[in-house]
Amino acid sequence: MSNDLDVLHDYVVETIGSSPPEWPGGWATEVEAALIDAVFSVRARYGSRKRLTGVYGAVVRWRDSRGEPADDLRALAYFDETNLRTLTNSGKISGRYKAAIVIQAAQALVAVGVVHAEDVSTRLPEARAAYLSVKGCGPVTWSYFRMLLGIDDVKADTWLMRFVQDRLPHVHTTEHASRLVTGVADRMNVSATELDHAIWSYRRGQPA
Repeated sequence: MSNDLDVLHDYVVETIGSSPPEWPGGWATEVEAALIDAVFSVRARYGSRKRLTGVYGAVVRWRDSRGEPADDLRALAYFDETNLRTLTNSGKISGRYKAAIVIQAAQALVAVGVVHAEDVSTRLPEARAAYLSVKGCGPVTWSYFRMLLGIDDVKADTWLMRFVQDRLPHVHTTEHASRLVTGVADRMNVSATELDHAIWSYRRGQPA
């Protein structure tokens, strides 16, 4: 493990540098926005802040429709799926509309008392179990959901896994990759979220 950490640390310094750029932020006080962002990000382009495309555009359109801070999951839990698809987009995961997954996840979270952003931290075990109980919501997007709410974590998606496997091809699980990236972040005295984002930004611009 320590040798893997050495190898990955050296690769991070070589490609990204010793001071990763600051995490540009998420939706730390808006749990509705964080949930939409996390689910809609699967196999999708994040989009442009200028043209409001992709995942970002979907989140902004929802936030604009609310007319107030998007921090009450009951608003999503009781929202009509067709209307949510119209407002966001018609993306799918495993044959299911992402809008339907968001609504079901909101319902599951509300059922265990997770309504506002601050509830995710204070009811973390219940929140995790509720989120993962929904088909289409997995450990990777759970980590991203936490990151978007300002909780330090690593999203071991395709780009992060490819980065780790560039130098450590024997690392096959997202859990192993996440532990290594977190270990490197600790060594560099930066947040795991900042390092995750820096790796994602670098690796997606490289050949597959």
